Amino acid sequence: MSTTTQVLDAPRRGSIGLLSCVAFAVGTMVGAGVFVLSGLAVQRAGPAATVSFVLAGVLVLLSALSFAVVASLAPPGGSGYAYVRTALGARVGFLASWAFWLGGVIGVAFVLNAFGSYLHDFFVPALPATLVAVVAVALVAVLNMGPASLIGRAETALVAVKVGILALLVVYALAHLGRAHFTPFLPHGPGAVVTTSGMLFIAYLGFNVVTNMAGDVDRPQRTIPLAILISMALVALIYIGVVIALLAGGISSYDEASVGTAARNLIGGWGGILIPIGALISTLSAANANMLGSSEIMVRLAADRQVPTVAGRLWHGHPAVSVLAASATAVVLLSTGDIQAIVALGNVAAIIAMVLVNAAAARAQITPGAGGIRLPVGPALPVLGALAALAQLVFIGWRATLLGLALVAAGLGLHALRGWYHPGHHATISDHLRRNAGPAGRALRRRAAGRA
Repeated sequence: MSTTTQVLDAPRRGSIGLLSCVAFAVGTMVGAGVFVLSGLAVQRAGPAATVSFVLAGVLVLLSALSFAVVASLAPPGGSGYAYVRTALGARVGFLASWAFWLGGVIGVAFVLNAFGSYLHDFFVPALPATLVAVVAVALVAVLNMGPASLIGRAETALVAVKVGILALLVVYALAHLGRAHFTPFLPHGPGAVVTTSGMLFIAYLGFNVVTNMAGDVDRPQRTIPLAILISMALVALIYIGVVIALLAGGISSYDEASVGTAARNLIGGWGGILIPIGALISTLSAANANMLGSSEIMVRLAADRQVPTVAGRLWHGHPAVSVLAASATAVVLLSTGDIQAIVALGNVAAIIAMVLVNAAAARAQITPGAGGIRLPVGPALPVLGALAALAQLVFIGWRATLLGLALVAAGLGLHALRGWYHPGHHATISDHLRRNAGPAGRALRRRAAGRA
């Protein structure tokens, strides 16, 4: 192992360990996707939706390995995407970070749209789903402006509860496996499996939160790849189990609320209440993780003077400006009422970032002395990851693709204003990051230490 690699993989005092990384990644991924996209996937692909979930996971994993490469090159306390700037230039590196900030914010809107739908459909039909979702945005914003230990404890508790509830549903599904209808397995043909997998990219987005805080991770060369592999494997098993539950749940038609209906049929009346409660918990957890991860990106961009310092301004240690900007953007998206468009935009932003990260990882594999993780076949996997990500744009549609590209390109306007610099704000931000006190890392470490 080279000297550079040893330094990068050295233990870091007060840094984040494997368990916290896995919990945070799972918390981000297991959100609205499992409750909303599962039903839509079965509607589109039938029982072969299980294959669509696996295919989407494999395609995302190709890019996830590139994220591990890039994150392993992050300096202590630095951005997980720092090497993208080194490999591809400052502007392209900024676009990668901006696309993930944007994807995280769109993710907040996506999962809280599901929160509003489940609360409206199963508990309070008198309240409009969109109004509920907007109120939930405000709740998540307030949580992210509260004590760091509260954010971390809330996320851990939410992840534990929702995974437990989903595991119970999967157990009941396996117990009633004989009732599942697996034929015809391809009711809409093999093409539907591929197109459905394109919609499911967003279901696996969340592993990248580990990259967001790579500078705070203990032994990143070992911890980050393991966290990505473990979290994606756990999430894939959950998704497949939920699809089986849908197929065994005696449902004739599938929609966004199908998981709750299947639970009622499989478990009984109390299951029809428990699973929707799990959906509410799950979506709040994912929204919290997305908000926290996005804030981490914006604060680090401000510290690197890639955006105006005000964008990363902290209020009592909390990323106030980023949280408010993310909340306002999520409310605008929710007001459209078009869940399919929100999903498409989230996918486009993520795909752009994936392509850029794959390009940087490929560069690292062919650059002598670059350090970091070395992949078994060199740049081949990053190239495949980039091609697989680009191929998904075909299934998203040209209108959503163009709008997504425009939103990502709009970030260049913010980047052009990076000269708006406030020395006091920058000093405060930089001091927090030097002490490994970024929003996500701070919440996770204070949760573990039990400090407020």
